[in-house]
Amino acid sequence: MKNTTFRFLSILFGLKQSRRYFPEEKQVCVFNKRPILYRDFSPNSAQESINELQERLQSQGFLSNISGKFDLETEEAVINFQKANNLQVDGVVGPLSWACLFYPRLYRNQKSMSPKLQDAIKELQTILNEEGFFKKEPDGYFSRETERGVKRFQRTYGLKNDGVVGAATWAVLMGMRQKIDNKSFLQLVYFLSPQSWFFCEQLLMISFILLGIYCSPIPVADELKWNIALATAYALTCIVPFLLECLPLKPSKHSSLPLLEYAPYVLTGIFWKPIIGFLGTLFN
Repeated sequence: MKNTTFRFLSILFGLKQSRRYFPEEKQVCVFNKRPILYRDFSPNSAQESINELQERLQSQGFLSNISGKFDLETEEAVINFQKANNLQVDGVVGPLSWACLFYPRLYRNQKSMSPKLQDAIKELQTILNEEGFFKKEPDGYFSRETERGVKRFQRTYGLKNDGVVGAATWAVLMGMRQKIDNKSFLQLVYFLSPQSWFFCEQLLMISFILLGIYCSPIPVADELKWNIALATAYALTCIVPFLLECLPLKPSKHSSLPLLEYAPYVLTGIFWKPIIGFLGTLFN
């Protein structure tokens, strides 16, 4: 228990990076001669997969002719597809290549929102909802709650927790995962309900704003009383996230320093008085 707690604190404060499910070094595909087997598997299953692969590659402009065979032209199309999508370039259609072929890259504040993207977001929300990472009804919009659910899922399965649903996240979402040890201390933290996780995030925001208020290098005439400072910090947590989205300054997403994501809230605490004054003028 002591070692587990130390590892958790090390990851939280950026002293040690969490182990990633998909390492950056070259991945060895073990499915070349050992396909995924199931009860209804037959030679026709492989043929159907090749046909489906070629149809997808053709629809995306990587393949001209559908031959029904995994020939040199198909392999070249797969390689070009992998290069275009920053995948391991080996000509082998593994889980990541399949995921990238069928599922688009999703993230919050996407500029275009086509019906295809909305359907993919709805499918994402359905999976997250079934596994307890997202408590709302799927609506097809990549909201802040959806992003939080994605990040919790990514942390749980050792992925980069950037809230972006790429090929690796899709592959794990669709079943490429290990069984979770529910006795693990880390998993107890990761499986907090969305309401509890939201409370923890808001508590961190308040703490960093208070840090900025009381450790500000800018001299102030009168120091805020504790109860007033706490109320001010809480009020700012309800407004500042929306203001940050409108600014070119974005929170740090560096995986080894997760707490830097809350650095803008320290600045919010330092400049709390001008911010409150500006908001007051804006609403008046």
